Amino acid sequence: MESLKDLGLETSVETREDFVNFRVNPRVVVYPRSEEEVVKVVRYAYENGLPIVPWGAGTSLTGAVSCEGCILLDMRHMSSILEINDVDWFVRVQPGVNLEFLNRKLMERGFFLPPDPASFFLCSVGGAVANSSGGMRGVKYGTFRDWVLSLRVVLPTGEVVQVGEPFRKNRAGYDLVHLFTGSEGTLGVVTEIWFRIIPLPKEKMISLLSFMPDLDSTAGVIQDMRRAGILPEIAEYIDNEVIVALNTQLSAGLRESRGGLLMLRVEEHDLEKMREILGKWHGETSILSDEEWERIYSLRAQSAIALKAMAKEMYVEDIVVPVSKLVEAVRRLKELEEKYQVKMPVIAHIGDGNLHPNILLKDRRMADELFEEVGKIAIDLGGSVSGEHGIGLQKARLMGLQIQRHSGVKVLEIMKGIKDLVDPRGIMNPGKYVELAYKLMKQGQNE
Repeated sequence: MESLKDLGLETSVETREDFVNFRVNPRVVVYPRSEEEVVKVVRYAYENGLPIVPWGAGTSLTGAVSCEGCILLDMRHMSSILEINDVDWFVRVQPGVNLEFLNRKLMERGFFLPPDPASFFLCSVGGAVANSSGGMRGVKYGTFRDWVLSLRVVLPTGEVVQVGEPFRKNRAGYDLVHLFTGSEGTLGVVTEIWFRIIPLPKEKMISLLSFMPDLDSTAGVIQDMRRAGILPEIAEYIDNEVIVALNTQLSAGLRESRGGLLMLRVEEHDLEKMREILGKWHGETSILSDEEWERIYSLRAQSAIALKAMAKEMYVEDIVVPVSKLVEAVRRLKELEEKYQVKMPVIAHIGDGNLHPNILLKDRRMADELFEEVGKIAIDLGGSVSGEHGIGLQKARLMGLQIQRHSGVKVLEIMKGIKDLVDPRGIMNPGKYVELAYKLMKQGQNE
């Protein structure tokens, strides 16, 4: 790849893996420091018909950055906070900015960016936008899709566009901001992001920790909470297997509980009603100090890391079901554990129906079949095969099934048409996501 070196770009040759060990074996890794350098690389890839894959921090869980022989565009050096606007309430950043660092700087000014994926201390904001990541505050504030105002994007042709505007109300044209947000690097390379920010909450928040008798009871708590009109800032769940992993790997010192642990953060005026609901479902509840809450919150963020350290093989699932179907989803997950004789410890953003069964395997031979069965639970119950982890390689077939079942084949055809229009040579993170879902659908039709 002498030609890229001739362009004066920093390069290396190395293999990598993402968080769940999908292999990344690029032809070359390029480290751009500006949008102009990104344009040079993308144009080179376009002219030579070479696949190109953007890389943030490697916390992907679905093979979204896996490649063989690609140009891997490592965005780590484009990591500046360009502007914090405390009148128009936005922050403008480059994609390589670490999310935790960004929020620390915003909090110094009295603001914050609410979405908080569990990898917040590791991930880059560019990766979070590419995946439309969610997190523990998603029940109240949504995912990254809800907080992106505008983007600068280098298209697969090397052209640069800016989509959206850095203010809340904008009805000019199709909503291209949300087309690129969550596109998993298949439509272009994001070089600047305008995020909506809001002031830090002033309402006093109460942090609750409740040890539950079982997961069914936890689902009952969440349903009653919603019926009562309580909108928590956080409603998180970890089961007892996760507690054991945190105690073993991180010396967490948490009490084990057959039914797991429910974490809630609610406004002070909702406290008594929330305690009443927890009591109805036999939760053993305590109010935490801010310091203890921060400790538990940090442990929750590291739950998948603790599980992974204890497993020979781990598949991280990410399904969403309507909250009204949580009990049914939990029942069906238990049936799969019995059927396959495996453990599937559950981590959940349970307040919005987002479940993460972590499939612990001793034998990979059953992995794909079990993984698909978990996804089909979501499809059957009117939910989604992914709430925040994305599709990548791992969930393309399931995504195709979901779209065909819930929306129809035409919708998937429209998505494939968009990919072909924006990326006419098929070089931008190819062979994944919409492209792969469409291919697998066509193969199924021809069999």
